[in-house]
Amino acid sequence: MENIVNEPFLAKRTKYAKYASYVGFGALLIGLLTARPEMMWLAYVMLMIGLVAASIGSFLANRYVKEPRADKVLADALENLDKRYVLYQYHFPTSHLLLSHFGLTVLDPYAQAGEITYSGGRWRHKAGIRKVMQFFGDPALGKPEQELQRETERIKKWIDESLPEENIPVNGVIVFTNPNARLTVEGDVRAVNADGLAAFMKDGLKGGAVLTTSMQKQLRKMLDDAISAS
Repeated sequence: MENIVNEPFLAKRTKYAKYASYVGFGALLIGLLTARPEMMWLAYVMLMIGLVAASIGSFLANRYVKEPRADKVLADALENLDKRYVLYQYHFPTSHLLLSHFGLTVLDPYAQAGEITYSGGRWRHKAGIRKVMQFFGDPALGKPEQELQRETERIKKWIDESLPEENIPVNGVIVFTNPNARLTVEGDVRAVNADGLAAFMKDGLKGGAVLTTSMQKQLRKMLDDAISAS
């Protein structure tokens, strides 16, 4: 498996996370220092700016800086797959896109730990004390299947505009990257832990459309050319 990561993109997000954290800390400090009756309006403004900036910095850090990063977990999970698999990270309309003989697969990572259950069309997440961290930029679980559908539709539209005659198959899977995530799925949602991702890519898409070798090479060239042109 080949892993192609947009390192300049990650470097920029790392800087943004750092700057936002500095702004947040500075604004909160100013807010505390100006918390006097005659300057209370300024204290409130600075505290609000500080909270917003700190939350943005925390969100960016959790997504692009905090180890283990999603791109590294996905690459490690897929590293033993053969050369038919190419993982593009942070290059296209979705952050993690896998090219294979099955077409294009959107990998939608979630870093939540704890007990995660999908049953009866609903997600449940028992996060314990970490639930408090959602107020400081940690993302909530939300509805991963809906987000995955939006991501796959975005990629399908993009690839159909680029190769309108080919009808490239596009699918997706939700990947829980935290080793402390305990996942239970009851239903037709495609969701796996990171250590089950390689097996899913080998067997989970069998029975669907498969690209010819020549079509896969053409698609690979198109993706590589798009990166070179960006």
